[in-house]
Amino acid sequence: MDHQTDKVWVLGIQSKLYQWSKANPDDQWRDMWGWLTDLRVLRHAWHRVASNKGGRTAGVDGMTVGRIRNRSEHRFLTDLQADLRSGAYRPSPARRKFIPKTGKPGQFRPLGIPTIRDRVVQGAVKILLEPIFEAQFWHVSYGFRPGRNTHGALEYIRRAALPQKRDKDTRRNRLPYPWVIEGDIKGCFDNINHHHLLDRMRKRIGDRRVVRLVGSFLKAGVLTEDQFLRTDAGTPQGGIISPLLANIALSAIEERYERWTYHRKKTQARRKSDGVSAAASARDSDRIAGRCVFLPVRYADDFVVLVSGTLEEAMAEKSALADYLIETTGLTLSPEKTKVTAMTEGVEFLGFRFSAHWDKRYGYGPRVEIPKAKAANLRHKVKQLTERDSISVSLGEKLRKVNSITSGWANYYRYCVGAGRVFVDLDWYIGLRLYCWLRKKRPKATPSELWGSKQPSRRRATRRVWREGSIEQHVLCWTPVERYRLAWMDMPDFAMSSGEPDA
Repeated sequence: MDHQTDKVWVLGIQSKLYQWSKANPDDQWRDMWGWLTDLRVLRHAWHRVASNKGGRTAGVDGMTVGRIRNRSEHRFLTDLQADLRSGAYRPSPARRKFIPKTGKPGQFRPLGIPTIRDRVVQGAVKILLEPIFEAQFWHVSYGFRPGRNTHGALEYIRRAALPQKRDKDTRRNRLPYPWVIEGDIKGCFDNINHHHLLDRMRKRIGDRRVVRLVGSFLKAGVLTEDQFLRTDAGTPQGGIISPLLANIALSAIEERYERWTYHRKKTQARRKSDGVSAAASARDSDRIAGRCVFLPVRYADDFVVLVSGTLEEAMAEKSALADYLIETTGLTLSPEKTKVTAMTEGVEFLGFRFSAHWDKRYGYGPRVEIPKAKAANLRHKVKQLTERDSISVSLGEKLRKVNSITSGWANYYRYCVGAGRVFVDLDWYIGLRLYCWLRKKRPKATPSELWGSKQPSRRRATRRVWREGSIEQHVLCWTPVERYRLAWMDMPDFAMSSGEPDA
């Protein structure tokens, strides 16, 4: 059976689970083991693992995707299926490796590398669990979810912070959410309580074999160069299923504010979209009536809580939330990094700066901006890449390295207010750094000769840029700058398909 046939069959299974979960938010799916050990599900999970670059990295057993293919891919999967069905399968500990922290020279973070065998089983578990929990995750959660991203989280905050037309008092003179609780969880992925996590899973998964399998992954441990370390808390390091398990545990945050995120009590028999609308109405009515409203927005373990009340109410909620997280997830908020900030002062969230600015014509307006530190950091990276002691490489190779960081940076920040001005400043700086580098590379050339060596861009013939052959300088200010729209977020494939799987 080819991979495309497996993919269609698996999509049918996922669609069935998603539709059932959406229609039955309080029920358990009791028989999942047959699907989990089906060769088509395992084969689909294998293709996902094999297509990932990480497949070249071995776990504690030394096996890579290439070695498995050389021996027999089919035999590997049938043996794995037999071990799962007989109960002989046991997860191996993850191999711990330390990798450098991005932007922090000399600092390292631990990375767990599971075996290929464990990755395939975790992938199969994720295939079946994700549709069930995705149907119930709150719309204010954006991290590690199909079709959702950081830009969606920021745009949701911006829209929520807009003064409401129906509330005349907040249209100009007062923000609907004047305070923000900036949440910071200590070592989130390493400290999630296993007991609390499995209890949350059991509310939706009634198949004990699946729950036990997830529990065995949680307890599999980590193997360093000289010792085995037990994992009494946290999700599997480097595991495919870890982000999903973290979202299951951290959904307790949205659950605390259920009245203002998804009003289930008033919409038990209604569609999810109605629950979201009911929650929006509850926020408006409570705020207009003078009752304090708390609106969380979370991206994985990073979250903020918008507060409509006073500073005292925000501080009290910060303390109450810390106690609640310990009780429901075993996680601890950092007392130093978790703080309450005025919306007018601005907060940094997901690498962006979010703040409310006053305008004489329109009153307060929320903005998503590029933090100055992020632009300075990009300048520093470009400066390092164009150091004058690296003149041995060609201009084309230098442009390729510079473009690799500037193009992604521009695409990430293109939805910010004032991004165009920042892009123009950075283009000037990058062009100057490339000129200085070329001047060192070609010391006998005059400045006019160097500047004159620019060539017409292949993208815009009227603009001259640094270029060698087909490789040219990426111009940031040519990146379209616009406001992100929540409608651009994609639905997962299983949420759009309603086909039944073939048995």
